[in-house]
Amino acid sequence: MRNIEKFYENTKNAMPHDNIKKFVEMKTKTGNAIDLGCGAGRDTIFLIKNNWNVTAIDREDTKKIIEANLNTDDLKKLKFMCQNFENIKLEKNDLIVSNFSIPFCSKNYFNDFWNKIVNSINSGRILCREFFWIKRYMGINKRKYGIFI
Repeated sequence: MRNIEKFYENTKNAMPHDNIKKFVEMKTKTGNAIDLGCGAGRDTIFLIKNNWNVTAIDREDTKKIIEANLNTDDLKKLKFMCQNFENIKLEKNDLIVSNFSIPFCSKNYFNDFWNKIVNSINSGRILCREFFWIKRYMGINKRKYGIFI
C-alpha cells in the first residue's frame, strides 16, 4: 500500500479540521465551496452536512471514499474533480478550504496557482487554510500573498 493510500485510509473517518468547525459555527451564509486537496473528504463531508455545495479537488481519485460517507441528498451537493494544482481550474466560490495542501503545488507554478485562488473567491467571502510551510515558498514574500503571522 502506498503512503498516500495509508493516509486516506487513516483519515477517511476523521473529524473536520478545527478551522472548518469554527467557520461553520459562525453561521456564515452557506453557498459554494472548494476543498483544495480534499483527501478522504473530512472537511468536504462536514461542509456538505452543513448545507454547503462543495467541489472537492484532489490529485488522487478519492471520490468513492467521500461518497461512502454521504446520503443521496448529500451527494447532490458534491462535485469531485481529480486535478493537480499546476493545471487547476477553479470556479467562482464563496469559500475555499485548503488545509495543509497548498505546498503540494510545485514552486514553479505557485504564483499562477495563488492568483487562481484569489480570483475565484467571490467578493466578501473567505479562504480557510492551515499552512505548514510559510518559509518554504513565501519567505519574505508572505505579505505579497496576504499571509500575516
